[in-house]
Amino acid sequence: MVQASAAAISGAPGKMLRSLVVLMCFAAPPALAQSDVKLLPVGAPAYTPELGFLIAGGGAMSWNGDVDVPTLPRSSLTLIAGGSTLGAFILQSRLNTFLNNDDTRITTNIDVRDQPDNYFGVGLLNGFTRPLGKDTTYLRRTWWNIDPTLLKRIIGKLYAGVVLQFSGSVGRDISPGVASDPDFAAFGPSIVNTGVGVTVQYDSRDVPINAWKGMLISATWTGYAPVLGANTLFHTLAIDYRHYVNLFLRGSTLTWQVKYRTAFGDAPWSELTQVGTPFDLRAYRWGQFRDRTGFTAVLEYRFVLPVDEKLLWSHLGFAVWGGVGAMSPTPLPDFTKVLPAAGGGLRVELLQRVTIRLDVGFGRHSHAVYFNFLEAF
Repeated sequence: MVQASAAAISGAPGKMLRSLVVLMCFAAPPALAQSDVKLLPVGAPAYTPELGFLIAGGGAMSWNGDVDVPTLPRSSLTLIAGGSTLGAFILQSRLNTFLNNDDTRITTNIDVRDQPDNYFGVGLLNGFTRPLGKDTTYLRRTWWNIDPTLLKRIIGKLYAGVVLQFSGSVGRDISPGVASDPDFAAFGPSIVNTGVGVTVQYDSRDVPINAWKGMLISATWTGYAPVLGANTLFHTLAIDYRHYVNLFLRGSTLTWQVKYRTAFGDAPWSELTQVGTPFDLRAYRWGQFRDRTGFTAVLEYRFVLPVDEKLLWSHLGFAVWGGVGAMSPTPLPDFTKVLPAAGGGLRVELLQRVTIRLDVGFGRHSHAVYFNFLEAF
């Protein structure tokens, strides 16, 4: 789960974030007032390696973004916030809207957190060998990421659009071990990134927020520069391939994802590619493994209970997965040393195709439990 608290951020970045949070929560399509809005609050405990025990609550809302097209995928907005036993505060919101007979798509992810954090340095070796503890890898950090995307249909299932990204990191209470790390010292504890990019997607998924069949192939290039408000000049390339195969029964889906990201130029430590997150392997401490290039491949099987759809139990499901991750300081991932992962989880459908998940993952000398809305991919 992505973690943070908007209230914990001060200064100009904090004001911008709070404004965007409010804007996203209230900027619904014009058809929203006329459509069949569904709203459901949720709450649950969880545990993650980086947060400890967490109490989180929030809600999910779904609606038809174009009342004249009843077959349109339902738009959704999720919001979750909470606090942990380690003194962390979190906020996460995801908006997915489908408009104009699905010719227009708008998505936004808002992730903000304030928490005790551990910086292990750059590279797989540092991630495994640097010990936890305030003497070597301890700091407290507030960070945020906001990435609105506008997509327009080009032809058929092919979409293209523009991506904006606003992200940053403010560190404090930094240990001597963190301060002396060369990659950390090169950029310092306070970093602001502002980027603009382009994305191209082929998307044949039946329901993009929770597919049972179809595929997604996307490529996104994002550039960051001081003229845009970033601290440094760099750019990133991300490629994402997902495939979903329905295995005869309703909701019985075999799916896999192959994901690649690399950074070029003067990319700060906070913007390097991270492997082993709640959205890929789901088995490691988030932020423990980072480098310029990251690669993950995950195979997952999801199913819902094969009972009458009118019964309450029809909204209950499960998932099992296995995967590997690789990293490198060059554009080509190093597959000689990989991060393995496997796990399983519970799924509850709150609204139509809007699920909440509780995942338990196991990796090399690591495990994690995550509570979040929607599937990892």
